[in-house]
This record gives sequence, structure tokens and C-alpha cells, in this order.
Amino acid sequence: MKRSFFGFIKPKLTYEPITDTQAEPVYIQAPQKIRFLLDTPVDRSGDLKLSVGDQVKNGQRIQVTADAKDYALASKVGKITDISPFIGMMQAKMTAVTVAVDAEANKAVDDEFKEQSQTPSLEVAQRFLHALPGKPDFSPFFDSDKQIKAIVVLGVDRDLLSITNQFFVKTGIESIKTGIDILRKITGIHNVVLAVPESLVQVAGASEAGVKTVDSEYPAAHPQLIVRHVLADEIKAGDADGNADVAFFSAEAVSAMGAAFNTGQLPMNKLITLISKNGNKRLVCATIGTPLRDILNRFNETVQDGDRVIFGGPMTGVSVYTLDHPVQPDTDTIMIQDRTQIPERLDVACINCGECVRICPVNIPVNVLVRLLEAEHYEEAEANAELGACIECGLCEFVCESRIPIFQHIKLAKHSLEVMKAEESNA
Repeated sequence: MKRSFFGFIKPKLTYEPITDTQAEPVYIQAPQKIRFLLDTPVDRSGDLKLSVGDQVKNGQRIQVTADAKDYALASKVGKITDISPFIGMMQAKMTAVTVAVDAEANKAVDDEFKEQSQTPSLEVAQRFLHALPGKPDFSPFFDSDKQIKAIVVLGVDRDLLSITNQFFVKTGIESIKTGIDILRKITGIHNVVLAVPESLVQVAGASEAGVKTVDSEYPAAHPQLIVRHVLADEIKAGDADGNADVAFFSAEAVSAMGAAFNTGQLPMNKLITLISKNGNKRLVCATIGTPLRDILNRFNETVQDGDRVIFGGPMTGVSVYTLDHPVQPDTDTIMIQDRTQIPERLDVACINCGECVRICPVNIPVNVLVRLLEAEHYEEAEANAELGACIECGLCEFVCESRIPIFQHIKLAKHSLEVMKAEESNA
């Protein structure tokens, strides 16, 4: 962190560019068991589409119920051995599906996507590609309230320390170009922008998309800030969120999309930036569904009581509570934090130093906001302290002199408001 001696200039965190000496990814051997987390909770009284003992093939859609919108793609051939409830962030009710891998039958492929890949369309992409590496989101194209004017491919990584998407731009620009061609074909939108750090501008030119550079200061790679600062002259944002007229895809997702339609087979290996306790950083390639335990064992990483395992980067990542937590389609970074390096959080009042206000990239009165959130006045925080404008970058908590867990307060407040509004709507 760069901080002014006099304190008049806000502290500065910068992204790390990928280097020419970056080693090739280390491939993790396929585990004996893979696990998938689905947003649809298990309802024993409902019409379950899955049951223990079912056989699954490579690329087969895995859904809890026939009408569930959420699905996973089987990354290996095997037999379902367990279907159980799983509690996610903010007590989200999910379903964990465990598959015992059959190594001998690993070439068995579900042909449903291959048959439909001959005629690429948004409907086919939504039905089969949402669980690809990078987790491409096609929902904006089906939202009648949005008129997508442009597509932005993120060749940058949103959080610090991660180099996952930069690696795809640096080493796989041809596959990204193929994916961009597919996106143009299925969406009818030809205004595609590839956002990259300055060090990758020359490589990115081969994509035949518009190339824009993203500043090295965190959180410049956040989609809303890209729309505001990088695309301001080209794209008119449609609502207060700043991204209503723009669809975002990661470079990894676009690359996987192109490979899927080109070959008729669904790529199921996820690239991850792994950060060890000592700060060493390496790229890892693992099958989606691989338990965290298998990755740590590969590198002799030990996790002791009090250590923290974070899925995501240091600013916005989420701690997981079990080493059986699987690699998911959007797992870009895994960080191991020693218990001696975890910053202490205190239950003290805001001292109104103004550091959080000075550093906020969207100019929210964080000092006012945090007081309302600590008192659980969430509706007032939304109405009078711009809670909804927060982009959840975590900078306010990083500089907080009182060590207040502001980021967690904000996440909890937004979740609580969603629950309240859903209950009011149902009533």
C-alpha cells in the first residue's frame, strides 16, 4: 500500500500485472470424489430430479428439480453418492451433490449439448454454458428491462493478487477471439470491448475487439467503475447501478464459450490463482468440483485451527469453513491466511477520522453509513446514506482506524434488505 507521509492523499493499492516469467499452471489430478453446490435447496416433498445411485456423464446437467433454473455440469463420469443440504453465505440454503468418479468410464459424454451446439443461440448458451469456467451470465439478455448496448470482456482481475484472467489474455488470445465471435453471433451485438491492463494491450489487439486499458489502481477493474471511467464516452449507462446497458464476461468464460461451440464439448477445468501462507503465488488448473483438500494436499499446504481459507482475493473474498468446499465455476482465487496474519477486528465506535470517506471510489459518506448499519437501521441507510451505491470493494474496511468490519456490515445490510423486500412482496 502506498500512503502519503502527510496523510492528505488517499492511500493507494495497485493490481499486480502478470509477468513474462509466470510459470505454466500446475494441473491437479482428478479427485476420487467431486462436489457441486446448487443454489436450489433440497425439498424432500418436491419433485426431485436427482437420487443417490444415479449415473452422470461428462457435461450432463445436474439439477435438484426439473424446473430449477440453477444447474451444475458434471465434470467427470461417476455415480451420485450423496445429496444433502448445504448452508452458504448469509445462511443461504443450498444443495451439495457428491459424485464418486469412475476413472475407467471417464470418456462417457452426454451428447445433449453436442447436438444443439451446431446452431449457436442465446437459449442454448443459457441452458448449457452458465456453469462453464468463469460462469458466464446470459441473464441480462433475457431481461426485458435492459437493452444491452455493449459487451465487455474482462481481461483484468477484479480483486488484488489474482492473475487468472490476465493469463488467458496473455496465452490464449485466439480462443478469446473465437469466444467473442460466438458472442457476437448469438447476441447480435457487435460492440465488444476487451478491457486489459496496460501491459497486455498489444496482445489484446489480436482479439479483433475494441481494446481499452484499465488503470492499475484498485478497484479500477470493478465493472461499474469500468463503465464510468473507461467506457464513459462510448456507452451511456442506463440506471443507477451503472451497468444496465452493458453485459460483462470474464476472459476465461469467453475462452471456454468459444471452445464449447467449436468442439461440441464442454471444458470443465478451472484456472485458479493459489496464494500460500508465505505469499507465494501459483496458477493451478483443477476440475470443477474438486474439493479444496485435494489442492492443498498437492502442494503440502497445511491448515491449522485459526487459519483462514478464502475463496476470492484479499479485499472481497469469502472465508470457507470446510476443506471439502469445492472449486466452483467462478473460483478465480484461493488464498490461505495464517492465523498470525489475520487483522484483528474490534467492537469499538467510529472515531470519525474520515479515512473511509477519503478513499471511497464512489464517494459514499461511509462514516454516516457505518453508524446506521451498526444500529441495524438498514432502510434508513439505503434511503439517506447511499447503501445501494456501494460497490463492495472493501477499501473502507482496509483503512479503518477503528478496525470496524464495515465490509461485513454492508454485505449483511444488503442481504437483510433483500429478505425484507421479498417477504413484503410475498405478503
